[in-house]
Amino acid sequence: MTDASVPVPAFTPRAVPSEASRWAKTRYLVRIYWRLIGLQLRTFVEYRGDFWIGMVGAALLQGSSLVFIGALFSRLPSVGGWTLWEVALLYGFTLIAYGTREVLCDGPWTLRATINKGEFDRLLVRPLSPALQTATLIASIHGIANAALGWIVLLVAAHRVGLAWTPWTVLWTLVTVVCGTVIVSCVAYLANIIGFWEPGTSSAFPFMIANLVELVKFPLELYGWLIRVGVTVVLPFAFISYYPVLVLLDKDSPVRWLGYLTPLVTAMFVGVTAWSWRKSVNRYQGVGH
Repeated sequence: MTDASVPVPAFTPRAVPSEASRWAKTRYLVRIYWRLIGLQLRTFVEYRGDFWIGMVGAALLQGSSLVFIGALFSRLPSVGGWTLWEVALLYGFTLIAYGTREVLCDGPWTLRATINKGEFDRLLVRPLSPALQTATLIASIHGIANAALGWIVLLVAAHRVGLAWTPWTVLWTLVTVVCGTVIVSCVAYLANIIGFWEPGTSSAFPFMIANLVELVKFPLELYGWLIRVGVTVVLPFAFISYYPVLVLLDKDSPVRWLGYLTPLVTAMFVGVTAWSWRKSVNRYQGVGH
């Protein structure tokens, strides 16, 4: 017989996280992320000689491509209906996104080595998202030079094409830069999670995928339909520069409307990347250490 004097504990459902707690967690993760990136950057700055050599080397490497573009347009007034400075806009947006990704999310390029050495186990047991930890494993100083050069090219090209800096154009430029950085960061994850599926110490696949970004430094009118579909639907590199610039310049093109879908495409691509990351991490079995 149950003693009526002993109270029976009532069932208490699990508390649903409030919006305030979610926001607090997001702020915490953002703060940790910036601290980890800051630590990586300060490590490079400690060696001043290497830092400046890396900066100058990256700028010269990208500058050589600009020389090629200038030489090409010295003989042709336009390519695919695009002038020199309009192509320079494409180049600037692409370089900004690529360089910013190198600074803020270069870690995925060490993922294969991290997996093969068994160091990914440490990321799994820490009370922090493995994806966030992966992003901050390294921060490339080359990205600082690339992003800075990209902004210089973009601003000079915008001036030469007569672009008026209205609130709308400034906002659209910033949206394009953010979306472009997110897209190339997602590609870095997608290209390197093959390490979870393909055992081995090296693979040319990630670099082949990453180098496709070079295609969108030029107008898509130069390529066949297969490449156009590939950089629009499969890996949406075209939304880093080509489609947003069509909107920015108000160019007469039947596909200009795709530029307005840039934020939506970016959000969808993030979802695909997150799903692929979860599937790949669930496949990870360690290296037997």
